[in-house]
Amino acid sequence: MNYKKIDFKSNYFDLFELVEGIYAAISKNDSGASVSAGFFDLGNYLIVFDTHIYPGATHDLYKAIKELYDKDPSFIINSHYHSDHMFGNYLFPENIPIMSTPLTLEKIKEVCCDQLKHFRETADEEILKRKEMLKSEDAPFGEIEIYNDLEFYKYVKDPNFNIRLPDFLIKDEIIINGTKKTVHLIPYGVGHTESDIIAYFPNEKICFMGDLLFADLDESWAPNETGRFNAVNPSNLYKILKSIIEKDIEIYVPGHGELSKKDAVQMNIDFIKKYFIEQ
Repeated sequence: MNYKKIDFKSNYFDLFELVEGIYAAISKNDSGASVSAGFFDLGNYLIVFDTHIYPGATHDLYKAIKELYDKDPSFIINSHYHSDHMFGNYLFPENIPIMSTPLTLEKIKEVCCDQLKHFRETADEEILKRKEMLKSEDAPFGEIEIYNDLEFYKYVKDPNFNIRLPDFLIKDEIIINGTKKTVHLIPYGVGHTESDIIAYFPNEKICFMGDLLFADLDESWAPNETGRFNAVNPSNLYKILKSIIEKDIEIYVPGHGELSKKDAVQMNIDFIKKYFIEQ
């Protein structure tokens, strides 16, 4: 399937039109943003899939929507509770509802609110560290990422910033038949997190996977003290991916990394089998 890169300027992501009305915001390697997001026009509904963590990335996502459609989204989907996918909720107008699973809402309350508290407590220290990095020739990451981190810590220090919770909860698959396109919002049980949602377009053969899929994995992600591959239940994630790979999908939008094909799903399956199941 052919897709095209849209002429949209962002320090955080490249914007791709996968087919007419379905867009993926794929993070730039040097931005530190890392998370992929997207939005899709069903005709009578305009839906956002995840909202980033860096405020600049969220602003750019909202700006892209307004430039292309000159209207607000109908609602937002939080694929799961991890802060890098949902801290940007707060920056969307309050009249735009947010949808997640009940377990995602529970985990946002339990985990993300504590994370915000920690970010605030350490913000001054982290800002000083980033400013020192800008003076150093051996900073652990690039200048763009450092500036993005500075923006983030300054933002979370603002007492007006807060975690915005989902408004509507779904437990089972929802099929939204728009006037132009149909999307299946499918919640899965414990895998990457306690609960994740995918957005599947059967007619267009496109699937927004959230963190059920990573575009790249290597030996450094194998089980170790860093816990980089942090699936809550690798065995169940293995089963989820085995079921998804059987669907007729040509483009997978992973939670992190480049736009992917079926071989990326198989790579995730093989990785989990090697390091988490065959032990």
